[in-house]
Amino acid sequence: MPMDRSKYPPDWDDISRRIRFERAGNVCEWCGALNGQPHPETGSKVMLTVHHIGIEKPDGTPGDRDDKMDCREENLAALCQRCHLAADFDMHQAKAARTRTVKKHEAAIAAGQRSLFDE
Repeated sequence: MPMDRSKYPPDWDDISRRIRFERAGNVCEWCGALNGQPHPETGSKVMLTVHHIGIEKPDGTPGDRDDKMDCREENLAALCQRCHLAADFDMHQAKAARTRTVKKHEAAIAAGQRSLFDE
């Protein structure tokens, strides 16, 4: 799915490039997989992306992985696909569960049955 650039700062490409190539040295910061090379575990070609960790802010307010404008150095990590998927696994699971619930609801309505949300 393509990224929604409206959620990112205007200089995101520069920030992302700096994190991946300068700070991380072209390797995954979690597992050490080399960008552009076969992943040591999966064998697929590694493509580094930048993950928003969602760490607490200096004023103590909670961080948010969905806040793509929060580009503090400590809130970003250059990750391979495997590590990025693992980092967001809980969010992917929750979205999949919501999608299954909506599809069941839509199927019930289409079959002329009561909605799963009717009481």
